[in-house]
Amino acid sequence: MNMSAPPNNMELERALLGAVIRDNGRNVDDLIPILKTPDHFYSPVHQNIWQTILAMHREQVPIDLVTLNDRLMKNGRSSECGGAVFLAELANDIQPISHAKGWARDLQGYARRRAMARMGQQLIEHAYSADADPSQFAASAQELVDSVLEDRVNVTAQKPSEIIHGYMKYLEGLEARGGDGIKTHLYKLNSITGGFLPGEVVILAGRPSNGKTALALNFSLYSVFSQVPVGIFSLEMMSYLLVNRYLSSTHGINGMRFRDGKFTPEDWQNIYEFAQYFQGLDPWLRIWDRPSLSASELRSQCRRWKREFGLRLAVVDYIQLVRPDSRGGSREREVAEISRIVKETAMDTGITLVVLAQLNREVETRKSKVPLLSDLRESGAIEQDADQVIFIRPWNPKTVDDLVEVTLDVAKSRNSNTGSLETVYRRRRLQFLNDNEKDWSWLGF
Repeated sequence: MNMSAPPNNMELERALLGAVIRDNGRNVDDLIPILKTPDHFYSPVHQNIWQTILAMHREQVPIDLVTLNDRLMKNGRSSECGGAVFLAELANDIQPISHAKGWARDLQGYARRRAMARMGQQLIEHAYSADADPSQFAASAQELVDSVLEDRVNVTAQKPSEIIHGYMKYLEGLEARGGDGIKTHLYKLNSITGGFLPGEVVILAGRPSNGKTALALNFSLYSVFSQVPVGIFSLEMMSYLLVNRYLSSTHGINGMRFRDGKFTPEDWQNIYEFAQYFQGLDPWLRIWDRPSLSASELRSQCRRWKREFGLRLAVVDYIQLVRPDSRGGSREREVAEISRIVKETAMDTGITLVVLAQLNREVETRKSKVPLLSDLRESGAIEQDADQVIFIRPWNPKTVDDLVEVTLDVAKSRNSNTGSLETVYRRRRLQFLNDNEKDWSWLGF
């Protein structure tokens, strides 16, 4: 192995550029998702040529030997790129242009290996640094590995002209998809928020035993039913207890049966039906039920799930139980750091994070019982970083009624409206229902 130069394949680079010129740029659309930036090429000359091709493609300028050389001359780069003679040599390559996409993937592999070499050097420097915090080493390593796998190394800032082409494609797709918002089963909530958007942090807050987990699991179950990939971070209860809740919601199994084990024949019939349904959710659902989860582990796991099965919605139950990467300072400062990483995770991955949070007990002492944003426990950073904040108004959890009227307050929303809505909480089945709704007809059971 030649260790004197970073991994590269100059022949492949020339073959691909020649294929683009011979095809008059018609194959650039297929290559852009693979070779997003000029850094995917090792040669500075090839980087300049590819950067010019990308600019011409965005501007919808025809790409051929003459127009490409003309653009390089106008940019003052023709001579450093070898001029018309070098471009002609690229265009005269006899390799079939149908191989261009495969070559692009190979070049992507070389670029990743170069990034890995840089990553290795950074890790070595980190390990030998006297100022480095050993507790953050693994998190830093994971972040670097993720950045390599996601081709986010050395991505340069974008000019407006470089953004607009992809933006127009995004709007066209948005219209075709009918929006990107993840809808819930509560139509009044959807009418207020328009759904949960990619990259948003949605805080679902309430007092203990007021239905936060039940509502979040309702959201997750409806998303999975709609084939939206979901991940659940359960820091308070084991996976079996979560599945108990799903079973109660979908098939009405009495919660006491999970304590005394006295299942009826009808219960077992429902359990077997649920088991068949639940195991079919493998393409759309993952559950993490370890009690200790650091902020960096949360970020790494979301990235992993995004790669593995296309994660779009993650539920964190709940934020005050997430462990900071390093101890020190006040609890408010620790929660603020956790909140920041949660927000960065949503933005980096493009997933929606529904994060449960506790409210201070002062809300119960007020006459109105209406939660305020300042009631979020331990840190104002949670309020600041959230895109939406939804409160469950406190109600008496000791009530014996099965049906409880509950008010949800959308107290903050960066990209939509705020407001309140009434819903009914069916406690024995852990279901939040719409008006005049007696069951979840959408489940089909």
